[in-house]
This record gives sequence, structure tokens and C-alpha cells, in this order.
Amino acid sequence: MKNYCAIILYCLLGIGCTFHCDELSEPVPIINTQNLPPLAAEFVTTISGDDSTVNSARLVRTASAVEWTYLTTNTSELWTKTSNDLWFYSKVFHADRQVIEYSPVDINLLGIHQQWQQLAINPDILHAATSTKPAADFRGWKSVIYTSEVEGITYEVLWLPQLSIAARVIAKQGKQKTVTEIRTLYVNQQAPFTFSDITHYRTIEYTDLGDMERDPFVMKIQHELLDHHGHLH
Repeated sequence: MKNYCAIILYCLLGIGCTFHCDELSEPVPIINTQNLPPLAAEFVTTISGDDSTVNSARLVRTASAVEWTYLTTNTSELWTKTSNDLWFYSKVFHADRQVIEYSPVDINLLGIHQQWQQLAINPDILHAATSTKPAADFRGWKSVIYTSEVEGITYEVLWLPQLSIAARVIAKQGKQKTVTEIRTLYVNQQAPFTFSDITHYRTIEYTDLGDMERDPFVMKIQHELLDHHGHLH
């Protein structure tokens, strides 16, 4: 996946974790994803190891829509919720002005999960926490540090319970360290960016891709599409 800003958030979808509640000084948060505060934020990810990489992404979140825009690749992932509480997922390619849209049925059949998108962290990482401690307020918001280990990766998460979002995620495995953190945060104020305007983009339904194997755009981006495990090709 090219958008490294999401790599440590995306790679563990679907992993089951154990919650050791007797060791925690702060309880693992009970997250109500039906009533998340609207916000916008810009994240920066630094991957250090043999080589260092820095990437940026923007998040815009409301009660009925979530969009991550990856500045390095000029792509977005957009989730929109219907009045029936069903989610549509769209992969947006801004340079090509094209959208691949997955219906709620497609999402269910492919086993795609959207909860991490709203929270900037896979909730399983929080539920695996073996220790917690209070932290200094993050830009005026209460924060808690959660520490966990999943599949040999050690995580330290700076969690903002009032906003239900991860302000910083540090992941360590071997010599590699990945840090994703909020650079700018907008709550109850106008952000300099908002949801992408894709009104005039061509929209391709996921179920139509099988008939478009020779389409130049589809041929170019097929490795970036989700397969039946909810992973990228």
C-alpha cells in the first residue's frame, strides 16, 4: 500500500486481541461510533529504520462521512453512511478524476472494516492494552497513553477520549519505528480543508470492474483495489 500514513493503522484489521483489564489504571475506552464529534486533522507519519520516510494525510470526519486524503499519492478513501446506517466505500484517484465505489453488499462480501478510519487506530490495538497512564493534555484535550503488543509489534497510543481519536501512534518492530501523529487539529472551528469535491469524477462500481479489464485506468490501478480479504492486491 503506497499511502504509508495509514500503514500501521490499516495492517492489523481483523486481528483478535486479548484485553487484560486487571492491569489497567485507565479503562479501555468504550467507543460509540454512532456519535463521534466532527473534526478535521492533518497527520504526519515518520517511518525510521534502514531508510526514513515521511508522509502526510488529512482526515475529515462527520457523523455520516469519513475521508482520508493521502497527500503523497493524491488519493482518498471515502466512507459515507446512508440513512439506513449502511456504509459505502470509495477509493478516489484525484489525478485521474476517477472513483471506484463499493456498495454495502460489496463491503460485507469482501470483509472490509471501516471503524479504524473513524478513529485513526484499529480498536483492537486499544483492546489489547496491558498498561495505561494519564498524559498531559493534548492541545487542551484530555489524553491517555495505552501500551500494547500485537503480533510482535509494540504500540504506544496517545488517545483523546473526548474526541475518540488517536493523536499519536508509535509502532516498534525490530529496527523499524513508525510514528503517526496529529500535526494540526480542528474541532469546533473551520479547517482549511474539507471533503473532496468528486461531483464531476467518473464513478465505477466495483461490480463492473470484471467487464473493464481492458480499461486503461482500471489496468493502471488494479493493484490498489481491495480483494476478497479486504486487502490490497
